[in-house]
Amino acid sequence: MKKIYLLSLSIFVSAGVWAQKSVTTSAANEIMTQAPEAAATQQTLATKAPFDVIWSQDFGTTSYGAIPTGWTQSGTNQIWKKTGIGSTGYFGTSTVSLNSTTKANGVLIFDADSLNKAVTADPTGAAYTAKSGEVTSETIDLTGKPNVRLVFQQLFRLCCSPSTTFLTVSVSNNGGATWTDFDAKGATGINSYNPNPETISINISAAVGGSSNVKVKFKFDSGLGVYFWQIDDVQIIEGPANDVKLERAYADFSYVDGGFYTQTPSSQVAPLTFRGAILNDGGIAQTTVNMNVSITGAGTYSQNSNTIASFPLFGRDTLLVTTTPFLPAAVGAYTAVYTVDQVETDELIANNSMTRVFNVSDTVYARDYGVVGAGITASLSPSDYVGGDVDGSVIGTLYEFPANAVITTASAYVATSTQNGASFQFVLFNIDATGNFVEVATSDIYVVAGTSDKNKWVTLPFQGGVYTVAAGESYIIGVRVFGAPAFDLDILNDLTLESTQPSQTTFVDPGGLGTWGWIQKAPFIHINVEAIVGIAENDAQNALLQQNIPNPAVANTTVNFEIVKANNVSLSVYDVTGKLIKTINAGNLSTGMHSITVETADIDAGVYFYTLTVGYQQLTKKMSVMKN
Repeated sequence: MKKIYLLSLSIFVSAGVWAQKSVTTSAANEIMTQAPEAAATQQTLATKAPFDVIWSQDFGTTSYGAIPTGWTQSGTNQIWKKTGIGSTGYFGTSTVSLNSTTKANGVLIFDADSLNKAVTADPTGAAYTAKSGEVTSETIDLTGKPNVRLVFQQLFRLCCSPSTTFLTVSVSNNGGATWTDFDAKGATGINSYNPNPETISINISAAVGGSSNVKVKFKFDSGLGVYFWQIDDVQIIEGPANDVKLERAYADFSYVDGGFYTQTPSSQVAPLTFRGAILNDGGIAQTTVNMNVSITGAGTYSQNSNTIASFPLFGRDTLLVTTTPFLPAAVGAYTAVYTVDQVETDELIANNSMTRVFNVSDTVYARDYGVVGAGITASLSPSDYVGGDVDGSVIGTLYEFPANAVITTASAYVATSTQNGASFQFVLFNIDATGNFVEVATSDIYVVAGTSDKNKWVTLPFQGGVYTVAAGESYIIGVRVFGAPAFDLDILNDLTLESTQPSQTTFVDPGGLGTWGWIQKAPFIHINVEAIVGIAENDAQNALLQQNIPNPAVANTTVNFEIVKANNVSLSVYDVTGKLIKTINAGNLSTGMHSITVETADIDAGVYFYTLTVGYQQLTKKMSVMKN
């Protein structure tokens, strides 16, 4: 497997540079376009309607292997070209092609991976070197157009370090003498594909609005020259006069910038406050701008933020909902909808709202949703990083405790890609007053001997029994691997949550030497604590049963559930007449989250009931089955 480098950061300890192997699952990330920092004066808007196209390039008349007439290339590697098949390097295939609106007539690509392939027969060889190249448009006249946006569709995959890999789109108002740069990479992680297609919209009014000598430039710059950037359907359009954009939504679970918790045990429930990062992306100042956060589900809530009386053009600010925090009062799922508003009628309401879903559980602390089989196939391992291919390497997740708690066990989902012969143990680290990670507890070693030992949740107690933590303390629960480098152990990873974790919450210690660094991932690694009395529950006391996913089911479906204490567990499926269709005996399961996969290919389409039996308790939910 090719080794590619990732610069890691740590809020507690020194940073390190490690290699990461490639992945093929994309993340649905939020893209935050950077507006120019310089202040801009408000201008009179042109008479054209918002979103009318002023200039466009879809590469339809461009010859394959070339760039459009009037465009130019510069930089070390002048390999921008029109393609109809996408990347052709070792780590890209002809199927990795931008699914743009006009893909049928080709797209423009910087195929660094293909260039590297041409100079080495070994995809792991040292001949993979930095690649950088720019392509610049012809001159564009925006006279009389002060309020403009640059819009284009893209698909990319990048290697190898966030600090040495860039996708930059630039605009010039003086024919290329000077440039204003914007980041096109957004929140997509290294070695991940961005959404396909992804539409980028950048307000370029402050930089080039009203200018007659405008140019647009796209620059690929990668430390090791892998992989590619594809663009298509490039346009400059009339911008809306009124557009307040919600760029990121935050929920502060006791700690500001403590990261997003998808599941919080009832013992750690604390008042939540909410924030929203906003941008005036319109053409004029906006007035009386505020944000509402509304919560539905296991509890309801609706509160408004502070108000910005006058929000200047290109202004950025943060709206706070802090006067009345939200305190979850029941075990269950909560859906929070953040919505910004202003006096003016917003002309692009699609970017006004964001949704965050979080859960209160009996016992589970998690930064992932724990949902298996819903398109989550990516995995994560210490061996993915330089120096991590040795026994003792650790990958772990940060959990902060606002209240006293008793940690009983830890859980992780062992991915199917794990090799037989790999093994691991859970290790608990306390973060002391000086920021050091101090090992305080370990579990027994779990050995992956065969198929039955993977594609499942594994929950283990600590060797010394339960572990008590005090309010205000922070811990890392890690997976320490053994059997490396011969056997690779992989933990399931939820790439879709990377954009909701701007804080540093996942860490890697390659080699187990204490050289911790931060990575932007969401591995399925949980802490389980003792349940408490005093918070209402939606289900019975011994278990929490979730809705099957997917529903309706076609070939199979997964039922996720949480049990408070170890017990015998089985799942039965009944039709609407009460006839038993099938029973799956899961055996004796430990405390924490588990999942059972139900094959439905052999079941007729229709409505069914599934019943989870935990000891002497039964919980039932309804599901649907459909056929292709």
